[in-house]
Amino acid sequence: MTSTQLIKIRTQLEPNLQKLLANNELDFNLVLTNKGMHNKQPVTLYRFEPQETMHLNNQHISFLLDDDSSKLQGFVRLLPQYQSTNTQVSKEKALAITLKFLEIYAPDLLKNYNNNWIDTHDEEIIVNGKKVTLTGMKVKCRDLNTGLYFWTIIAPDETIMVFERDVEWDFIRAGRQTQKWLHDSWLSKKL
Repeated sequence: MTSTQLIKIRTQLEPNLQKLLANNELDFNLVLTNKGMHNKQPVTLYRFEPQETMHLNNQHISFLLDDDSSKLQGFVRLLPQYQSTNTQVSKEKALAITLKFLEIYAPDLLKNYNNNWIDTHDEEIIVNGKKVTLTGMKVKCRDLNTGLYFWTIIAPDETIMVFERDVEWDFIRAGRQTQKWLHDSWLSKKL
């Protein structure tokens, strides 16, 4: 990240941006900035990759920020070091890490929520031309004030791999209604 890019995101995510990223991740390049809507809220997606051009389905770090409040709407770190292993954090540890993360980056979600479930979750990226499965422990919750869902996926190294919030789910229409800014399969159809 250039110093200008880092300063912009740092001012929007203060405090504690450094706690979200490892030092080597701070060297990733900004490859995409895209404005759009998250439900009815204007947002900006910032996508960073190790190379200087965007490669969908490859490793990346992305932030989705609310344009009005600078609130973190989503965050993803899909990196090769999270390739599936038998080593995962426990469900109890995943919940504790999630709650600590929310205290800093989304304290409003802690006011009235229900933890729906905790279980392993897979994501895929391409590494050296081959699909690789990344596995973490997903903590899915519902904000009882809004009815919207939020979740984290905790990586085996006990860091946040994914955070998404304010996701509308419609069980009658068979699934998610909110835009999927952090998902390359969705993003590829929208760019």
